[in-house]
Amino acid sequence: MVGYEIHARNAAAMWWALADGHGELLAWTRQLRILRASPYHALRGIVLDAGHASAETKARVSALMLPRVELPRRIVEDPSGTLDLEPFGFERRFRMPVMVRPPEARSVDGERSPGPVEIVGDPDTLGAAEQIIAAVFPPARLEPEMLGRTMPPRVLGIPGWQVWLGRRADVPAGAAYTYHDGTSLGVYQVATLPEHRHYGVARALMESILSAHPDVAVTLTATEQGRPLYESLGFHAVSEAVWWVPSSVGCPIG
Repeated sequence: MVGYEIHARNAAAMWWALADGHGELLAWTRQLRILRASPYHALRGIVLDAGHASAETKARVSALMLPRVELPRRIVEDPSGTLDLEPFGFERRFRMPVMVRPPEARSVDGERSPGPVEIVGDPDTLGAAEQIIAAVFPPARLEPEMLGRTMPPRVLGIPGWQVWLGRRADVPAGAAYTYHDGTSLGVYQVATLPEHRHYGVARALMESILSAHPDVAVTLTATEQGRPLYESLGFHAVSEAVWWVPSSVGCPIG
């Protein structure tokens, strides 16, 4: 497995691990996953194999996701960036590069860390990490009651899930979470609070994550602001992912 497929399968496994027993599953095929992790998460379609039976995949996405008009948040992730869903009732919302770091990439030494990075192990610290991520990557409809539910305490016991918290001057400053699916590590929502940016917090988080998983392929989607950091750590872009939303609704991302 190479390229965007690594990221697609890791993301699908991560969302299913969160949804198992708490959400709903609409499609589980070689090409596609459609699921909702919980009532507090978007209905999400993830394209695993854009080149295999793409017409069937697009029709299934449309048939299973568009009728769910009671859900304002419906997202289709195409990590390949190759499917055209406009004729099927969707519109492009944004693009981001999918990046992969092979296991043979150079090691990192963590010498530039501005403060300690920890793997979250208790609900209070998890809450601090969740608030940082929500502040930097807010859902389109962030209600007060959603905090503690989009990243619920049960993630601390999900095999493969890890939440990371970085500090600067002993203050929570950045956070991210990762998921190990058995063959690859996905890094998600690397976030640094605005007042702590440009002090190496994100680099410290990434160096800690990579040092903890030296022998596995690591994948993520990058903002343009974060891409130079990831490239300096051995990541390279393999595709440009596209996020789609229903065009008739103007469905928000989140």
